[in-house]
Amino acid sequence: MSTTSQTPLRLQPAPDSATVEMLHQLFGDVLIPLEKLRVHYFKNLNEKTFIEAINAGRIQLPVTTLDHSAKALRYAHIKHVAALIDIRAYRADEDMPRPETDSTE
Repeated sequence: MSTTSQTPLRLQPAPDSATVEMLHQLFGDVLIPLEKLRVHYFKNLNEKTFIEAINAGRIQLPVTTLDHSAKALRYAHIKHVAALIDIRAYRADEDMPRPETDSTE
């Protein structure tokens, strides 16, 4: 059986459960309205630039709706938001300069 017609999975590392719990306490649901997410974490972006950043891939966040209407509210799943936060935190740690160790004993 050939799998060449299947789309490759883009699985990220599982988010830390503490991050998911914190987001659930903050937003109270597994689906977070994009506007609430923007107001809380992306205060520097207005509605238009926030959506443009998501659509352009600068903010790597899958967006979903609960129906196919053009006016449907747009949401981000709590695990995707948690993964985004965790990944950015890990990258910041990796980019942080490390002190040189003195190996002259």
